[in-house]
Amino acid sequence: MIEILLPFTIAVLALLVIPGPDMALVVANGAAYGTRGAFFSSLGISSGGLLLAFITAIIVATALSINARLLMVIQIFGCLYLLYIALITILPRASGDLAHHNAAPSTGNLFFRGVITNISNPKALIFFTAFIPQFIPETAAHPPLFAFALGAFLCLVGFVGNFTFGVAGTMFSGFNRIAFLGRSWAQWVIFIVFLAIALMFGVQLLFL
Repeated sequence: MIEILLPFTIAVLALLVIPGPDMALVVANGAAYGTRGAFFSSLGISSGGLLLAFITAIIVATALSINARLLMVIQIFGCLYLLYIALITILPRASGDLAHHNAAPSTGNLFFRGVITNISNPKALIFFTAFIPQFIPETAAHPPLFAFALGAFLCLVGFVGNFTFGVAGTMFSGFNRIAFLGRSWAQWVIFIVFLAIALMFGVQLLFL
């Protein structure tokens, strides 16, 4: 087992330090909402990863592919949701109540945004289904279960790494007092991050 887990862990850690949408999200939420934002965003991202690990296990078990059109519809809705989050973060509310506008999202919202960010990535499922099976030994008694276990381990390592990056982002929380055009620094960061992720995923969908 160690001969599989060791190279798998090294590969996961190497991939984890590459900047991407997950890292951008947890750092931005850490800066905007503190440790709570970093924790529940990271938890949401890993939970989305568990869903992808489960789908990967099904694919390994059945040797079938997921309906591409259904997957694309889910990812398009995910991109639209991320775009919606970007817009409501920066656009004025009808009430004009800035204090209400600056209110931090609930724990559930932070978690859900993490899940959506993960499963909306058009390359995420491709990565899971291409990366994990390479580490399943031919002698594995239950390959689908082995695939899910590797995926769950990947999500665990990813959670620790993302949360660490998110906590590092809290060091920038002091900038929240800086305002521009009636919006805090944190709001602008959240807007830019979610807008960039939505546009990036949208472009990827066009070329899949």
